[in-house]
Amino acid sequence: MERAFQTALWLLRPEIVFILGDIFDEGKWSSQKVCRDDVRRFHRMFRHTTDTELVVLVGNHDIGFHYEMDWFKLQRFEKVFNATSTRIVTKKGVNFLLVNSVALHGDGCPICQSVERELIKLSRDLNCSLQDGTDRCGQRSLVPLTGCSAPQHYPLYRVSDAGCTGQDAAPPEERHLLFREKYDVLSKEASQRLLQWFKPRLILSGHTHSGCEVLHDNKYPEISVPSFNWRNRNNPSFILVTMTPL
Repeated sequence: MERAFQTALWLLRPEIVFILGDIFDEGKWSSQKVCRDDVRRFHRMFRHTTDTELVVLVGNHDIGFHYEMDWFKLQRFEKVFNATSTRIVTKKGVNFLLVNSVALHGDGCPICQSVERELIKLSRDLNCSLQDGTDRCGQRSLVPLTGCSAPQHYPLYRVSDAGCTGQDAAPPEERHLLFREKYDVLSKEASQRLLQWFKPRLILSGHTHSGCEVLHDNKYPEISVPSFNWRNRNNPSFILVTMTPL
């Protein structure tokens, strides 16, 4: 994997790389020592030049599924990777909404409440910036005048991978297995909230280990990115996207 990543960087020269969670295998159980060892290994494997920005998102194997998640594991991850559960990263006028999708259960847990409050604020800032540049919210937003894309760990709600095709899709015998809300995919409610609040130009997701393209509400495209790990599939993969401001 290290050689593959370095080769991809050398050939493609990406300006920004998103790693969509599950950086570790057992981050939810790791001791401090094991965590430090894993972090050193990660930085060795994913070393990069200053020309490329590396953005790491959190997944369930990093801090646990929702019922295992706690402040200690979340803050340990965020400190190591200079991340927060919700933020907008802007690259050459293109906004990327980063969110801790493990916390989008909507059940009132303290971390979930914190993430939802931040999402509401970011949605307000983003939507204000898109209102023809006018100041309708009392204070002009610092968010650039463009829509956003949304890289995250969990896919938005879909019934299964039945409609997915291509060499990166799940094996035919697995495509009709039904997904479980809040485990394999986000809930219908959380998915609709994200779409309504942010109207993303593109959603990028991981978690399922297989590739898939989905169109939500006939206008919001999502690409599930195949796992970049030999353990999960015999053809680890990634995608290259070119984006411009609207």
